[in-house]
Amino acid sequence: MWYIAEIDRQRARLRKMLRSQDPSVLVRRPTNGDWSIVENVRHLLFAEQLHLGGVLTDRVEWSRVGLAERTGPEFAAVGTRPTKDIEKVFAEWDAIHIPIRKAMKSAGGEIERALWRNHRHLRIHTEVIETMLRKWAT
Repeated sequence: MWYIAEIDRQRARLRKMLRSQDPSVLVRRPTNGDWSIVENVRHLLFAEQLHLGGVLTDRVEWSRVGLAERTGPEFAAVGTRPTKDIEKVFAEWDAIHIPIRKAMKSAGGEIERALWRNHRHLRIHTEVIETMLRKWAT
């Protein structure tokens, strides 16, 4: 399950990249209305819960900091505590990542596909974030 190590590396890389940025860059939205960098990271927090939490035996309690494109009663709590503080987002992501990572060790056979989906999603959003940083960072 090399995806676990790669997800951890990608998360660390993203954290290092964003911690050095001016907060105004992290909350700036593109003119087309797409998500800001912080909103992309909030969405990655949600995506990890969605992709990996679904294969675990325990029910996922959705992060209120996360950001989802999904609607429905099961996602009602997602995003109810939005923040522009990247450190708060990373702290919340860590809080959900650590137990999910531990639980993955005993997850069933669907874990490989879930890890692949999460890794792919993480890479795509990281590329979006890097493009935004190239455009806006000073």
